[in-house]
Amino acid sequence: MIFLDPKSDIAFKKLFGDLTHKNILISFLNSVLERVEGEKIVDVTINDPNNVAETPLSKTSIVDVRCTDQCNNQYILEMQVITQQDYAARAQYYSALALSRQLASGEKYHKLVPVIFVGILDFKLFKSKHYLSHHLILDNKTYIQELKNFEFHFIELEKFNKEIDTLTTILDKWIYFLKHAVTLQKIPANFKDPILKEAFDVLAQSNWSKKELEAYDRYLDAIRSSASQLDTAYDQGRFESKIEIAKQLLDVLDVDTIAKKTGLSIKEIEKLKR
Repeated sequence: MIFLDPKSDIAFKKLFGDLTHKNILISFLNSVLERVEGEKIVDVTINDPNNVAETPLSKTSIVDVRCTDQCNNQYILEMQVITQQDYAARAQYYSALALSRQLASGEKYHKLVPVIFVGILDFKLFKSKHYLSHHLILDNKTYIQELKNFEFHFIELEKFNKEIDTLTTILDKWIYFLKHAVTLQKIPANFKDPILKEAFDVLAQSNWSKKELEAYDRYLDAIRSSASQLDTAYDQGRFESKIEIAKQLLDVLDVDTIAKKTGLSIKEIEKLKR
């Protein structure tokens, strides 16, 4: 059996942005937010099923699902596959936008409801070794959460290194699923929860239409193209930096030594001298 990558644009939306599979979204959010009985999300409404891209680039790197629970709390569930070191600032910015757009002209602030941001990252963002982090606004002496309109929760997939036979919680299994589903050929034996089995069924390639598979392939191609462009820009920047260093050393070191120091070839350095 072939499973598609849940980190991809179209698969992520199919998993978490489809009301016919809203139990998948509910289970995942309750797991990540570590909700206890009495606080769990029991129902959601998908706010933006069409997920219009903010920019052409965002369509190849960021995809989100926005939903509202039975208490009217708003959630932004977002997948980020390309490294973005200012992602934490971006998460706060978009959460602030979501909060500000809740009020129509003349409405009172008491109508604001919490915006809860959940970011799934395919790279490392924070210095902590923990793959799941929760960020709330707390009083720095009492640690009481008086300001309750923002929550931020981040999953850093690169930091999750548990083996399949060590997964004990539903949260462990969800994160393993996100990171490894595309490499599996069958549903693991210890994934007995019917919601997890439903999630695997959504990703099964045999259940996708030709049109959906074509969109999936276009997404993968766009990601590879973006990564290649970044690598090219990095390599070009390194080469230009070496050239500048070599120029500064021409008057004080011989060609062989400059070559060893910079990694440039003797031919490239002699060309600089000319």
